[in-house]
Amino acid sequence: MAPFVRRARPKYAAAPLSPACLHTLRVPGKFAARLAGGEAGAAVEVLLVSPLGKVWRAELRRAGSGGGPWQLGGGWAEFAAAHGVGAGWSVVFRVERRGVATVRVFDAAGCLARFCTPHAGVAAGKSRPRFIRVLHTDDFEKMKIPDEFVQEHLTGTYPSSQKAMIFSPLGKFWHVDLNRDQPGMLLGDGWARFLTAHNLSEGNILVFRYEENMVFTVEAFTQNGCLKEYGAAAADMTDDPIGQPSTVPQPADKELGVSPVKKKRKTRNGNTSLVVYHKKPNCSPNSVKKAVSQKKLVSTMPHRSFTKRITSYDLTSLFVVKGLFCSSVGLSGACEITLKMSTDNKRSWPVWFNIANTYGYIKGPGWKRFCRENKLEQGDCCTFSVIETTVWHVTIVSS
Repeated sequence: MAPFVRRARPKYAAAPLSPACLHTLRVPGKFAARLAGGEAGAAVEVLLVSPLGKVWRAELRRAGSGGGPWQLGGGWAEFAAAHGVGAGWSVVFRVERRGVATVRVFDAAGCLARFCTPHAGVAAGKSRPRFIRVLHTDDFEKMKIPDEFVQEHLTGTYPSSQKAMIFSPLGKFWHVDLNRDQPGMLLGDGWARFLTAHNLSEGNILVFRYEENMVFTVEAFTQNGCLKEYGAAAADMTDDPIGQPSTVPQPADKELGVSPVKKKRKTRNGNTSLVVYHKKPNCSPNSVKKAVSQKKLVSTMPHRSFTKRITSYDLTSLFVVKGLFCSSVGLSGACEITLKMSTDNKRSWPVWFNIANTYGYIKGPGWKRFCRENKLEQGDCCTFSVIETTVWHVTIVSS
């Protein structure tokens, strides 16, 4: 199945802000060009939509005589002051359309700043919790989640949850161990592999959005604040469920034991957490022989999970499953499939499955009840992992 790479709107993360940035904020040329809509003038008026829904006018201009770097001024200082933005805070801009950007504000602790009263006439819709982090060398093995974020959003889940699930910019799910560090929490085993696979290093900026049940969506930004781009080739790198092969092409035998990043082995334990085994350099002949044997075994196993973005047709009519996937997991006719949330094995939803000419499909009241009780909406991403032919675990990430 072709890897799914999310295409996001242009964004710019300024983190953390220096005192000078509170008056004039330098903006990368790539982002400025998208916000300005290609206007070639030395100065362009733009609209900033605040977290309160109010619209502020600001000037996007080139420094110096018009040939310098792009800067945000002429209203930006007033915007920052009105929202209490100070040195050490962070902001993330998202282009909505030509000349218009929404702004998210993060406090000095890295948590999404809360504002009490929306602008008149603007609905105070639910905003999922977020925090921002600039990567430092201390974060490469373990990364601390802000204490304020843990206390407000995660204390009800932890310590019962020992793992977090990260939905990455590549459209893949990664499992990371949670280590308690009083009074906060650390992302531990699995985190370093996530950074390596996504080519993240010191100075990169990460924005975490908390979905629920210890599931996070992560956006990655380059050192200059622009949204990091990943191609289809990068999307093949995945931390697939244990016991299920990834879509990554298997390496040649002569490469075994050379690269710990490319030589991942995935297996599933009794739950749905992930364990990734790295091959180390200078492997003994016996370990290389064993790795070759494991590679042959994995290559014969069918791919047992897939990710799909939910459409209105999926919700109102039937949910289509590719015929090749159906045959690979042993589905050849009408049957009942039990759906379970990967984070909660106590509840289950029996759904009706059947086979058409070239595809399989799920439909009926059981499927609609699953969608309704899990608040599944158009645009949400679902990963279906086959535990047994008729038992599937589902992970949902809201759009």
